[in-house]
This record gives sequence, C-alpha cells and structure tokens, in this order.
Amino acid sequence: MFKKILIAFDGSDQSKRALHYALVLSEKFNSEPIILTVYHRPVFPALNPDEDLEGDAIDSDFTEYLETIKRSYINILSYAEEIAKSDWPSVKYVALLEEGRPSTEIISTVESEAVDLVVLGNRGIGGVSGWVLGSTSKSVVEDCKKPVLVVK
Repeated sequence: MFKKILIAFDGSDQSKRALHYALVLSEKFNSEPIILTVYHRPVFPALNPDEDLEGDAIDSDFTEYLETIKRSYINILSYAEEIAKSDWPSVKYVALLEEGRPSTEIISTVESEAVDLVVLGNRGIGGVSGWVLGSTSKSVVEDCKKPVLVVK
C-alpha cells in the first residue's frame, strides 16, 4: 500500500511516537522508510555581549555556532537510526539530514523521493507555536499533496 514512508524526526517525544508508528507500518507493508531530520539555520549569531568581537572573530564564532547546531541534529538523526536498528532490525531505512525550513524540506523530500505517506508528530521541538497542531505539522498537512499521518 505504501512503498515509501517519510518520517519527520526532530527528537521530540511526538516524533519518537511518529517514528514508532511509521516503522510498524513500514514493517507491515514492506515499505521503505525515510527518516528525515531538518535543521533550521538561525538568522542571528548567538554572541556573548561581554565579548568585544569584530569582523573575523564574529564570523568565526557564528560558523562554530552553526556547526554546533548541525552536529546536534546529526546526533538527533543518529538517535532515530539507533531506535530503528534495535527495534526493527528487518526494516531497511534511509536517513536524511537537510537544512532549511522543516515544512518546506519535508514537502520537498516527499516530491523528490516519491513518498506515499508522511508521518510526523503533532508538535515538535518548536513548542507552542500552533493551537492544535504545531506550525510544521500544520503546514505539512495544508500543503502536502500526499497523505499525512499526524501522531499525537
């Protein structure tokens, strides 16, 4: 029924439940799950206001900050892979890390990978930005052309 299932994973409890549901479905339907983690590049650098930094020092600190963010999302994706390997060893998955706006990257991956179903949590690490659904899940539900399963 579902040849490819995209799982949006950000490390939140809701995304862990979504991962579980999607891997159960993948095993049942012999689907190829794609575990996708998206990190958003911050617009402003996080600098210590007590430091007197100029020019290259600011660029260096911001670059280091961006690398730290990327590494943390690599770790989040690795955590999802550990869950998949230990709890569903027979399920062969693909793991992807993308940079950008999560809802945009999810929909882009759905299109580029010919995904049949998207599974995501109703709220992620973004917090209380939506009333019923989080902003990412709300955008995906509204804009995605494929079925979306939102896991509470």
